[in-house]
Amino acid sequence: MAALLGQGWSRVQVKPARASRPGATVRGRAGPGGNTKIRGGYSVVSGRRAALRHVGALKDAGDLGTDTWRDEFSDLEDRKNIDPVSLPQITKRKRVILVRHGQSTWNAEGRMQGSSDNSELTKKGKEQAETTRTLLEKAKFDSSFVSPLKRAQSTGEIVWQNTDLKPEVLQSLREIDLYSFQGLVKKEAEEDFQEAYALWKKHPASFEIDGHFPVNELWYRASLAWQRILREEGTNTLVVAHNAINQALLCSATGLPSSYFRRFVQSNGALTAIDFFPNPSKKAAPKIVVDRLNQSPVRPSWSKTRKESTSQKFVLIRHAATDSTDNSTITGTLDVENLNKKGKEQVKKINSFLKDLEVDRVFCSPTKRTVQTGYQLAKNQKHKDVEVQLEQRLENVYLGEWQGKPAASLRGQAPPRDAESLNVLSDRVTEAWLDIRQQAAMEGSKCTVIVAHAAVHAAIICSTLELSPESTSLFRLTPGSMSVITYPEGILNGSGNVICTNFTGHLGSMAEPATLEEDEDLFADFEACDWDGCF
Repeated sequence: MAALLGQGWSRVQVKPARASRPGATVRGRAGPGGNTKIRGGYSVVSGRRAALRHVGALKDAGDLGTDTWRDEFSDLEDRKNIDPVSLPQITKRKRVILVRHGQSTWNAEGRMQGSSDNSELTKKGKEQAETTRTLLEKAKFDSSFVSPLKRAQSTGEIVWQNTDLKPEVLQSLREIDLYSFQGLVKKEAEEDFQEAYALWKKHPASFEIDGHFPVNELWYRASLAWQRILREEGTNTLVVAHNAINQALLCSATGLPSSYFRRFVQSNGALTAIDFFPNPSKKAAPKIVVDRLNQSPVRPSWSKTRKESTSQKFVLIRHAATDSTDNSTITGTLDVENLNKKGKEQVKKINSFLKDLEVDRVFCSPTKRTVQTGYQLAKNQKHKDVEVQLEQRLENVYLGEWQGKPAASLRGQAPPRDAESLNVLSDRVTEAWLDIRQQAAMEGSKCTVIVAHAAVHAAIICSTLELSPESTSLFRLTPGSMSVITYPEGILNGSGNVICTNFTGHLGSMAEPATLEEDEDLFADFEACDWDGCF
């Protein structure tokens, strides 16, 4: 894969330009003359900046007339607004699965938690954790790490309750430190911290409060967590933590800066799997592949259409299985196969899962395997007749004489001279993706489906995130899987967010297991383009 994806094993390159529920809540402002008002388990004290303090969690509050923030994590000295630490070198392949805790009481209230520890799992949150445990019941973990906060620890206890796994509490896995925002609901934050809250919502990487830059500090802290996690000897590691820190773990591993905060969603109870491979040079950071992103433990909200929503979404469906995909044969632009029995069953499961998704239009790569997948989806839509539009620019990457050969036989070889480069693939796919989005914007489409190939979908995801073509190999996409991109305020009003990648929850027993076997040959070599058998 290295030869096909460009020189080196560099991390992702960004395109250069282009207490439980508070009882009686009191207003969050300190009174005149330094008076203290109480909000649930917190006190608000006056000073140059009102500081919201966790009562009982302070080791040394110091002078309550100042704006210095002090809590039980202060002595760790990991709140630094500096660049993340590079990933440590590894000597063997590893998979790390990140799980976000189930819904908490403060999640349900819309209250900002940060690294405070006053919320607990709701009944729904416990049910989410139970479902996550079911998703991982056949998984085999060699090690586990958990946040020091009880909402994550309670989730972890449910997830691994039937195993002998003893997790290590890792302080760096706590949720983002939000200082004076902690304990506030949106309306309070808007009123009490107008300018800071506006930055938090629109430009979180520039957001500053109490003399701290929370998102930048989080990226640094996530890189500290990787120093410990990746030094475990085993193959499979489970991490149970939080929304923001899980985003930071994903982004810091792949080299994405803190400006990518909120571009990758982490739902309650959902899991994300990241694969790490030793760098051939032995002197650089590992190679990263995101095996799956944000696999929700329940039916995700994107699987149905909400009339009142301003969001416009795109569901990327990789064509269902063929004999070549089952046998890891490189297909490229070859168009000689129909879906096999397994593929036809996958299509049925896709249609069943998306029965409540009111699709406006389907775009398809013009090959048998994609058309057979896309037309069945359109045919099963009940709300209207859905047009299927064939798009030549969505065809698979051309790989010359490699096409039709087993991927394993090509390891270590340079791709054919006439193979399509990733730059060319990116250019044509990005052009098609722009036209598809423009059409959706003009028509006001709530949901558009794109049925194509793994390389094409990876190029769309990279284009959305403004990543270079060399980043295409970052995303693993298996037959019959779905990936989702949304524009929360509409295509014309903001950037796209990646809701999930390689979602396979609908495939049931046909989905690949969460963890890797110790002797599994999957991704054994990146010298050819068979990292997921997609080409």
